[in-house]
Amino acid sequence: MKISLIIWLLFFTGFVHAQQAISDDVFEFGEIYTNSKRYIDLTIGNSKTTKIYILRVEHSPEVTYRLSSDLISPDSSVNLRIQVNPKKKGDFNFVFKMHLSDQSEAPVVYQLNGSLEDELPTNDYLTQCPDFNAVPVKSAQPSELTIRTIDKETKEVISKSTISIIHNGQPSGTWVTGNLGLFKEKLPPGFFYFLVSKEGYLTKEAGIYVGPEISEITIPLSKDPKYDQPVPVEIEIPELDIAQKLPELDAEKKLNEQMNNEQVDSITEKIIPELAAIPSDNFDESYFKDVNVIFVIDISSSMKNGEKMNLMKYSLNQLVSKLRPNDDMGMVTYANTADVFQAPTSGSNKESLKSSITSLKPSGMTAGGKGIKLGYKEVMKNYDPAKANMVIIITDGAFNKDSDDYQKTVQKYAKKGVVFSVLGIETRERDAKLLQEAAAFGNGRYVSIQKLVDAHSNLTEEIRIAAFKGIKK
Repeated sequence: MKISLIIWLLFFTGFVHAQQAISDDVFEFGEIYTNSKRYIDLTIGNSKTTKIYILRVEHSPEVTYRLSSDLISPDSSVNLRIQVNPKKKGDFNFVFKMHLSDQSEAPVVYQLNGSLEDELPTNDYLTQCPDFNAVPVKSAQPSELTIRTIDKETKEVISKSTISIIHNGQPSGTWVTGNLGLFKEKLPPGFFYFLVSKEGYLTKEAGIYVGPEISEITIPLSKDPKYDQPVPVEIEIPELDIAQKLPELDAEKKLNEQMNNEQVDSITEKIIPELAAIPSDNFDESYFKDVNVIFVIDISSSMKNGEKMNLMKYSLNQLVSKLRPNDDMGMVTYANTADVFQAPTSGSNKESLKSSITSLKPSGMTAGGKGIKLGYKEVMKNYDPAKANMVIIITDGAFNKDSDDYQKTVQKYAKKGVVFSVLGIETRERDAKLLQEAAAFGNGRYVSIQKLVDAHSNLTEEIRIAAFKGIKK
C-alpha cells in the first residue's frame, strides 16, 4: 500500500554494524509516528578463525528483535533486526544487550533513543518485529512521487517554493512549485536529499529513502523570525498549479543560493583571517598552491546509511568541480582491506573522478591503519615540496581495526610537510574528539560534515586553507 510521509516524522532505516564494538552504540530513531518504520537492520560480522555464538540477548520490554542465526561462522555474518515499540508518548531510551561467546566480560550494548509522537495501535502488525522475508523486494523501476511544501504552523501549502534534490552525491534537479505548493517526479528507489527554500522561511534540508511504497512527501517550513514581511500587493494569480523544473545552469545557480542562505560556521576566519577576504569560489593559482591530495575513504558497513554516503559523495564532487589541471587527486578505500580505488588523477579529468565517486559502495569491517599507510604511499608518488601535499581520511567514527600505529606513520610524513586532515561524516561527539587528536598529529584539522550545507563547502575550504599562499602585498 502506498503511503504519504511528512519529512519531520521519518525514521531512516538501513544502519549496518559489522564491527565487534565493546562500547555502547547509540541509534537515534528520531520522532516516531503511527506510519513510521521503527526497526534497524544490523550485520554482525566475525573476522576471526573460530565460531562465535550469540549466547543470550537482554532487552527492554518494549523492544523486539529477530536474528537470522545464533551462530556466526568464521569470515561470515548474521543479520539482526531490532524494533522499538514505545507505549507512552515522549522520549524513550531502550537498551539492547547481546552476549557473545568471544566476549568474556562486557556484552555488545546498543542504546535505542527517540521520541514517540503518536499512540501506536496495540494489535497492529507493526508492534511485532517484521520477519526478514516480509520485507518487500525493492523495485529498480522509478515510481511517481509527489513533493509538497507546507507552512509548519498553519499547515497551509506554500506556493513558489524552491526544491533541489541531491542523489548519490550529485544534484538531480531543482524545481519551483506551483500554486498548490507541489510538483511530481518519477524517482528510482534510493536515498535522496531534499533542500527546500522560500523567501520568509528558514531553508530546510531532509534526507529520506524513497521506495515504491511511498507516494507523497510533505516538507514543512518554519517562518524566519528575522524576516520583515513586505507590504502585500494585490495581484491576481491564476488558480493553476504549474511546477517548473529549472534548466541545468539555472538549477546550479539556485542550489548555490540555497546553500548560501544557510548560516554556516566558518573555520576560515578562525585560522587564516586573510583568506576570509577571498571569495569562497576563488581557487586561483595566484593565491593557492597546486594540490596533491589522496583521500583515504572509510567504506566499512557503518557507512551504509545512505545519508552518510550521500554527504561524503557530495563533498567530494564539490571539490572535484574546483580542481585545476595541475592538481592531483586520488582515492584509497578501506574496509576489511585497503585498496587503491582511484590512482592519482589530474583535476582536468573531472568526469573520471566523479564517475569513481559515484561507484563508491560500503562493505566490510574497518581497517583504518592499513588505509592510512596506503594513502601516504600514493601521495608520495606526486610529492612536491612546492605543492600542498595532503592525506585526508574520511570516516564516520574512530579508527577500529589495525589502526594502533597510525600515529607513527602520520608523524613521519608530517616532517616532510604532508598534512593529515580528517573529514568526519555525522560523527558522534566522543569520536569527534579522537578524530581531532588524530588530525593534530599530522598538522591538519578535523572537518565536520553533519548536513548538506556542510558538504557543500567545508571540504573545499579545508583544501583552500592547506593550499593558501597568502595575499601578495
